[in-house]
Amino acid sequence: MKNRFTLLTFLAVVFSASLAFATPDPASGARDERSPATYTFAVIPYYTPEKIWKLFSPFVDHLSRVTGQSWKLQLYNNHDEFIEDMCNGRISVALAGPVPLARAYNKCGINPFLVALAKNGKPDYHSVLVTNNPDIKTIQELKGRKIGLFKGSTAAHILPVKMMQSSGIKLSDVQPVFLESQDRILSALLSGELSAGGMKESLYQRAGKGHLTVLATSEALPNFALASLPSFPAKLREQLASALLRIKPLANPRHAETVKQWDDEIKNGFAAPGKDFLPEILNLYSIYWEVTNGSR
Repeated sequence: MKNRFTLLTFLAVVFSASLAFATPDPASGARDERSPATYTFAVIPYYTPEKIWKLFSPFVDHLSRVTGQSWKLQLYNNHDEFIEDMCNGRISVALAGPVPLARAYNKCGINPFLVALAKNGKPDYHSVLVTNNPDIKTIQELKGRKIGLFKGSTAAHILPVKMMQSSGIKLSDVQPVFLESQDRILSALLSGELSAGGMKESLYQRAGKGHLTVLATSEALPNFALASLPSFPAKLREQLASALLRIKPLANPRHAETVKQWDDEIKNGFAAPGKDFLPEILNLYSIYWEVTNGSR
């Protein structure tokens, strides 16, 4: 009887251990068939969390409809936490600009699979350095003044600083004011708290044109892209990409109606990334490294 009890106990332990090893790792994108998975979508925080929630909840609802899976929107306050969660699997699919994507690619091999289109139908955008002071005509006149930046942002930090450097102005020549989002930079400019700031050209055109003056415009930059870890389920990624590629808001009024509640950054449709996309974002990463670690 004692031997029989020992054998049964041993088998129970082995069976329990096998169940533990068979449990799916959430970071791998696997799902437990006994209960529906909930996938997470997150956006690099170029707006405040409240604004991200308002503008991207309709898009996340659309993801649930077209995939038949449960999706939720996850919010972040800073780039570092966002990139960390991209790489540890807490974010299933992310929307991010080129520099955060390059950082995540170098850290964990994140895979961009769809690029957002701009209003002109192209997969690119520009950064602008703007001022609210009509007496300021050149970048050189920013010396000693307060400049609004959003730390780690391609359009609101890296490129504006690079444009200043190209005009002979170091970050130490101005008073950098780091705010938590691009819309906060815009608000601070419109209220007169800053003399200049960096942002996406689309934000300037939508809310700042007529109130602000552009001092410099960057070259075309690879646009925001949807990305996931290589371990994210390939079939779900293909399903997601196929559904979004079928939407042509710039050509089809019915599709335009579908996306009318989406954020402007994604309401023009998507395209597959071209062969130059990855080299271009890695080139921007070298500029990011230069700006954040080089001479100030």
